[in-house]
Amino acid sequence: MKYQGGKHKIGITISKIINDKVNTNIVDGYFEPFCGSLGVFKNMIKYDYKKYIANDLQPDLILMWEALQKDKLDLPDNFSEELWIKLKSTQSPNELKAVAGYGMSYGGQYFSGYIQKHSANSGRDFYKEFKNSINKIKRELQKREIEFNNKNYYDFKPDKMLIYCDPPYKNTTGYKVGKFDSDIFWNTMREWSKNNYVFISEEEAPDDFEVVWEQDKRRTLNSKVREHKTEKLFVLKK
Repeated sequence: MKYQGGKHKIGITISKIINDKVNTNIVDGYFEPFCGSLGVFKNMIKYDYKKYIANDLQPDLILMWEALQKDKLDLPDNFSEELWIKLKSTQSPNELKAVAGYGMSYGGQYFSGYIQKHSANSGRDFYKEFKNSINKIKRELQKREIEFNNKNYYDFKPDKMLIYCDPPYKNTTGYKVGKFDSDIFWNTMREWSKNNYVFISEEEAPDDFEVVWEQDKRRTLNSKVREHKTEKLFVLKK
């Protein structure tokens, strides 16, 4: 599933890194407060944690993942531009609105434009590609009991958890559900780090956080513009 800022290409790498850096004997579960397209989450399921918690503030997205796991996501046979336009104005939460807004929108950016219009003469069927992708994720989700939530990340009080955070990056177009307060975020990360393993994906962080892994990554919505960024994982310095 394409998703702006998603981690599907490097999710398996990140999942291995964070799992290898924790003492699994003292961890009660795995928690993602910004689960998004499940790029990392789907890879963490292969590790045997006691519980799995996925959260996102986008209500359509969470409803879609819940429906998918329970095999109740009723996808239409075809996904026309007319349906895409109709769902754009549909009241949330609605699982098919997430399909349209992310799965069938250009670059995975929420309702940025009907993606099939960009097929040109390639012959690509973007809806078929989406369904293939989401069915692979469904098989992984159904291996575990997962608690899905739709609330602000700072409302959680995790304890003895492995936590991976992929927040809206600073200086990006990022948060579709309101302004993202970076000061509150980093203060929350400091608090959570007292009793949890906390890893944060970002390109920069306050001075009391350190990089434990980094990798060059192409991140752009335009395939003709090869903009490279450095993907980094931060933890609070001890």
